[in-house]
Amino acid sequence: MKQETRKIFRTPEERAKLKADRERYQREKPTPDELLAESGHERFIRHADYLMLLGLMAAFKKERERQKLTMAQLSEMTGIDQAALSRLENGKSANPTLETMNRIATALGKFITFSLVDAAKPRRAKPVLTA
Repeated sequence: MKQETRKIFRTPEERAKLKADRERYQREKPTPDELLAESGHERFIRHADYLMLLGLMAAFKKERERQKLTMAQLSEMTGIDQAALSRLENGKSANPTLETMNRIATALGKFITFSLVDAAKPRRAKPVLTA
């Protein structure tokens, strides 16, 4: 799978705030609960889980393109709004439901599999905040 990178354009003020936040996090090393409390978010997902989800969404996009389906066609097949599908494919929607992912997989003639494996020793999680 080819990795895509995009240039993120930030104002000088945004860059300064981001730098200050990173320095503060390195200095204070807040826990996930502390980050959630100060951000107003209800929960977070682990970075590894987020990356796995992005991989699945990229696989959906690749399969849709392989089948030469347009977003409009997939939208009609799944009953999911075309804009929502676009956000999913482009990693802009961080937390789709299993139902949503199953609807997409089914429309593409696929199914999603899961497996249960032993977890590594717990480490301090670095959260990806979601709204």
